[in-house]
Amino acid sequence: MSKKIALVTGPTSGIGYVTALELSRKGFDLILVARNEGKVRNLQKVIGEAVKTDFVSCDLSSISSVNKAVEEIKSRYSKIDVLVNNAGLIVQTKQFSEDQIELTFATNHLGPFILTTGLIDLLKAGDRARIVHVSSEAHFFAFFDIDKLVNPSRYQDLIVYGRSKLANILFSNELADRLKPFGITSNCAHPGTVASNFAGNGNGITALFMKLFRPFFNSVEQGAATSIYLATSPDVEGVSGKYFVNCKPGRTSAASKDRDSGKALWALSEKLVLKKNDLLIL
Repeated sequence: MSKKIALVTGPTSGIGYVTALELSRKGFDLILVARNEGKVRNLQKVIGEAVKTDFVSCDLSSISSVNKAVEEIKSRYSKIDVLVNNAGLIVQTKQFSEDQIELTFATNHLGPFILTTGLIDLLKAGDRARIVHVSSEAHFFAFFDIDKLVNPSRYQDLIVYGRSKLANILFSNELADRLKPFGITSNCAHPGTVASNFAGNGNGITALFMKLFRPFFNSVEQGAATSIYLATSPDVEGVSGKYFVNCKPGRTSAASKDRDSGKALWALSEKLVLKKNDLLIL
């Protein structure tokens, strides 16, 4: 029988690095989706040759880059068993992607949306495939406002980040509903506040908080544990549309449970992609 294949975005540092490493130790062949080829090559050396590892270049903030990555992956593989949407960012000042979409939303939601929906056929071909989205308790800071996603009128990094993490949960729940007939599960993981370099650069309030309190945060190994659990544990076989904290079901905000918001987010995401390249997706 062929080995199981896992795709991990953002595997070059932090919890993504640990997630990729642990999945390799569990025998998964890996598709490593990242921007920095040099860092991926270093990870491949650490993993060794016990499993197959493949690098696919991708900037998740760029619609064209994600579409190119999807086509590369589809040309090389006939199935995917686990997809871990791990990569994410928070930026202190308002910035836009090359597609003129607010950078946090573009990277944390729209890129994973294009990647995931573009690879649905490969997930259908997998063995009871699982999709894991790394979300955050920061979603409690946000309310769903569709008019503030692409170009928020006011910018506060933690609020905008929280809104993107809320989008992760809404997207995951909508995926769970749409993919139920195919036996594909979709769940979210909160890694905790992790002692990595995430959000630690710069001089803003969020960066200062991360620097001051880093000694009290979870290790990257602890942060990756829930993603690995959702990707591999028999305990969650068939479980879908849930949000996990410390490998257990966790509570979410009222906004994250609004299925109309999930459908509206999906429609907006399709509109943004169709406007860019006229491709039809799921």
